[in-house]
Amino acid sequence: MLFVHGTGVREPGYSESLERVREGLRPVRPDVTVTPCYWGGTAGSALRSGGLSVPGYGTGREVADPGAPGAPGVPGVPGSGDDEDVELWGLLYLDPLLELRLAATGSGERVELAPGAVPPGGALSAAAQSLGGDDPLRELLDAAGIRAEFAAAVAAVLTSPEGRDLLRSPAAEAGPDILARAFVAEAVRRRAGLSGSGTAFDGTARDAAVARITGLLAEALPAGSGPGTHRGPVVRGVKRLAGRLALGLASAQAVKRRSALTDAAHPAAGDVLLYLARGGAIRELVARAVRAAEPPVVLLAHSLGGIASLDLLVERELPEVELLVTVGSQAPFLYELGALPSLEHGRPLPARVPRWINVYDPRDLLGYIGSGVFPGRVEDVAVDGRQPFPLAHSAYWGNPELYRLLAAELP
Repeated sequence: MLFVHGTGVREPGYSESLERVREGLRPVRPDVTVTPCYWGGTAGSALRSGGLSVPGYGTGREVADPGAPGAPGVPGVPGSGDDEDVELWGLLYLDPLLELRLAATGSGERVELAPGAVPPGGALSAAAQSLGGDDPLRELLDAAGIRAEFAAAVAAVLTSPEGRDLLRSPAAEAGPDILARAFVAEAVRRRAGLSGSGTAFDGTARDAAVARITGLLAEALPAGSGPGTHRGPVVRGVKRLAGRLALGLASAQAVKRRSALTDAAHPAAGDVLLYLARGGAIRELVARAVRAAEPPVVLLAHSLGGIASLDLLVERELPEVELLVTVGSQAPFLYELGALPSLEHGRPLPARVPRWINVYDPRDLLGYIGSGVFPGRVEDVAVDGRQPFPLAHSAYWGNPELYRLLAAELP
């Protein structure tokens, strides 16, 4: 049995998986020799120019927070002030009411109004409903790509429970900039949600629109109030807190850690891209291993290894191979997409392809079934590793169910 690994696998991970397969098979089929077929080291993807194509590669890997006091700058990485703004906008596009909720929650008890009294945010609400009449703002909204959605966005924010709570709270007089960002974020969210929308939003125009809205709203407030004059510590910290909530996911943090993220991601993604562009080296390595093995040969092939093994058997006559076992493989899916390198969709598997068993876990989102697209030529077998995705994609080797299946099916 040749153990053909999948995408992104490198040493020592391959040898650990190989040993798991040997241990799993030994009690049920001690007569079977499990032989390595490791292609990741010589035929897998690598940054062959040392990462020269990646902005700031290497220079930012050790910098946990380039914006921290005394931290060195990283060429090509935005400054900490920009990072905070980008993080905040990333959150607001998902939840335009976030700042309103935090400000109203942290501002103390909501003001109970006497009958007929004007709420603290009444002036803000009235000014907000008049924003559409400002010509300079309309031009900025046009430049930002959100003019058509802006009126509905303002109405949605003002009538939301969060908007009403803010306008009735002590934080209302300090809320022009918070409301301005909420209006714009809601407009962007609505525009981005349009079916088929491909709008490229201009961050500079967005910021200019927010500044214009903030100024117009502040003009409606009584003298001595407004941004910077009536802020409590909670309101002052809203923007900073909101940015911190996204530390693990925000794009600014991804930029800071781009070197480390590249190192972690490129073997897996790179192997797929390399194989689909120039997969001959991987297939040739598998073919050499087949020729060197004592027949009958079984190919136990995981993920991308299953694609390469099937492609090889479609392209070449390899009578030594008596059985192909793919595990968590995307080969049927690629065939249906018309992207399987060896076989155009609609063409049947050649007769030289041996018996094929395709093992998949329904929880493995990278495992596909083949009997529908290759009727009569592949047997799909489901196993349950009881692991969530993505762990389900590598849980096969620890599943005794797989080895009981192999024990019965191997030559």
